[in-house]
Amino acid sequence: MCPSHPSSETTWRLLLTVTLNLPLGSVLAEPAPADVQPSDLAGLMQGIGGMRRLPVSGVQMVQSGDQVFFVSANGRYAFLGLGFDLWHGTRLTSLAEADRLMQRIDRSRLKLAGEDLGALDLGTGDGEVLVFVDPRCPQCAALLDRIRALSEVVLKTYRFRLIPLPVLSQASQREVLALNCLAETDQPGAIAALLEHRTDVLSPATGRCGQGPIQRALVTAHLLGIERVPFLIAPDGRLQSGAPADLSAWLAGEEGA
Repeated sequence: MCPSHPSSETTWRLLLTVTLNLPLGSVLAEPAPADVQPSDLAGLMQGIGGMRRLPVSGVQMVQSGDQVFFVSANGRYAFLGLGFDLWHGTRLTSLAEADRLMQRIDRSRLKLAGEDLGALDLGTGDGEVLVFVDPRCPQCAALLDRIRALSEVVLKTYRFRLIPLPVLSQASQREVLALNCLAETDQPGAIAALLEHRTDVLSPATGRCGQGPIQRALVTAHLLGIERVPFLIAPDGRLQSGAPADLSAWLAGEEGA
């Protein structure tokens, strides 16, 4: 990420807001297991069937037979007990289930308002596709060209919410600020500048113009674990890091897209 990270206080406020607003009653209905000791983990360690790094800093999920537990990245701490994916409202019972859940979000539970993140819209359909892009990213520029080239039928089926996310450099930050600032008074002009790759010639933002959306976009990217751009979220919650090889097939949810 570029140097102007949102503060940790801002990040945790949003994280707590997201978590506390989720319906958790049915999720937490099961009791925690009885007390265990470090020696109780010895048998589990002997039968490890796989490990998976969860999309959160420093935690891995481990499966041993039918039992799952969690360890810190350096192997110092182990957590044996119930684990939940609160964004999906479900208990983590296996690596296979964790893999399935990590590849998507439940958009009906985890509300992501594109307009709060500085989204610039292309298309008028009901199927909302979130697309995080850095204006100085060549792969993002190529994806934007592919989206522009989609047929009218596709653009009437989907609405691509293009979210500028400065992750590459200070220049990225300046251009996204200028783009967000322009969008406050001239949405069509901002959309054209992004799609035509002209963000580098926009007038610089002054004061606090454009800063709100950039901060919220950076916090959201941190919470979602976005490590590269472009990054897409399909209407059904599927996550895609990097541009899909076949955009139309990916939109349709076809395997191997």
